[in-house]
Amino acid sequence: MDYVKEIKKVGIITIFWNAFLSICKIVSGILVASSSLISDGIHSFSDILSTVVVMIGSKMSRKKEDKEHPFGHERMESIATLILSFLLVMTASFLIYNSIFDLVDFANGKRKVYDSQILLFIALGFCIASIIIKGIMYFWTKAKAKLINSDALYADSIHHLTDSISSFASLFGILGLFLGDNFVIFDPIASIIIAIFILKVSFDIGKKSISEVLDTAASEEFVNKLKNDIENYPNVLAINSLKTRMFGKMVYVEVEIGVNENLTVKQGHDIALGVHNMLEEKYTEIKHIMVHVDPVKINL
Repeated sequence: MDYVKEIKKVGIITIFWNAFLSICKIVSGILVASSSLISDGIHSFSDILSTVVVMIGSKMSRKKEDKEHPFGHERMESIATLILSFLLVMTASFLIYNSIFDLVDFANGKRKVYDSQILLFIALGFCIASIIIKGIMYFWTKAKAKLINSDALYADSIHHLTDSISSFASLFGILGLFLGDNFVIFDPIASIIIAIFILKVSFDIGKKSISEVLDTAASEEFVNKLKNDIENYPNVLAINSLKTRMFGKMVYVEVEIGVNENLTVKQGHDIALGVHNMLEEKYTEIKHIMVHVDPVKINL
């Protein structure tokens, strides 16, 4: 399965639906003076930007090693995910900013409900459509991300989920407009709830991306699996050192194994090569392994 081609296919479909929903929600939100629906539409528009970032990042991450980048470009996908997190923060900040002004207007008696029931029903219909479409996009994109093992695509699927949930908040905002002047405050409150949820998701995504960029160690579960496989490899007497570091979503491994000091150089090399090949074949997330051999004195 072509990784970049799958990302592109998902991206094109995502951009189409997000553009459609964004235009519908922003226009209807303006017509009925709904800050939550406008915010929801802006959120959908930010999905378009995030999908473009994912498509570019995934393509660059698959570039082969070159003279300037001898370890490859896998970190580009982590950087793309980090940019996506930043876009989410900016979107949420904008929504909160606008909602605060709407709350001030309500407090000053300036916010009035829009009295066109037909337009409110149309706006309500777009909210419901967004909930359904974005929910379907979430499950579909998440399945694709799992199939091709893409962190950036998974982050984009979470963006779909936040959009679907934010449409629920917009739904309550629109219902507030239906109920009359005293309930108009539901609309900006719904917008703020949307923004807070987006911020939470953006921080979670950003935290994971930063850990991948900063050479953090692989998970303890993964390291324990490596230890078990190395210790059980024939003629390996000890593990003197085992270090891992994340490179994007790939893993670099450095291990020092102890072997019988009476073995020849070739025999020691063959054991190291066997450990190297065994781990690379078993764990597809391993990009490179360095195996060092230490002599171990055998007491007879």
